[in-house]
Amino acid sequence: MTAEFLLLAVVSSDGFIARHPGDPPWTWASPEEQARFRATMAEVAWSVMGRVTHETAPRPERKRIVFTSSVTGVAWLTPNHLGFNPAGARFDEVLDVAKVDGRVAILGGTRVHDYMLEIGKVDEIRLSIEPIAFGQGLPMFSGVAWAGVETHIATHGMARVGEDEVLNAAGTVERVYRKLPA
Repeated sequence: MTAEFLLLAVVSSDGFIARHPGDPPWTWASPEEQARFRATMAEVAWSVMGRVTHETAPRPERKRIVFTSSVTGVAWLTPNHLGFNPAGARFDEVLDVAKVDGRVAILGGTRVHDYMLEIGKVDEIRLSIEPIAFGQGLPMFSGVAWAGVETHIATHGMARVGEDEVLNAAGTVERVYRKLPA
């Protein structure tokens, strides 16, 4: 089994993934960003997310690994949703139980981004940047200001690939980072 981990995030121009917990991106992201997100998700075998993200966008038919403290390690929550508590298990254990193979989307929130980057399970980051500012909210990574995100990603062995792709006339862009060869 081989998994490829793709962190997908849409952020405000000042680097927030949401205004508050449970703030769904489809309420503020551009139609072009959302269309790209849906197209990418159509190619994904599994998704990894925190409990709040999971509850904000319930999809019983989608295979999900849900970070939650309601399980002691790894336990099935439903036939398609596998609960994972990093305090009681290693991430490789959840991958074995789920028999994960193929492309895996990491969908957040902040602590899930932190954890997956820290354990080296991010192969690519696709970051959509919307031309709106929140002023405050949930950052992409804990304790990392927007101005330091690129450096933070680089310290985890990733580099920006190419130029930003403009998605619409309003100025939404997509930025891609990939893991550097070992």
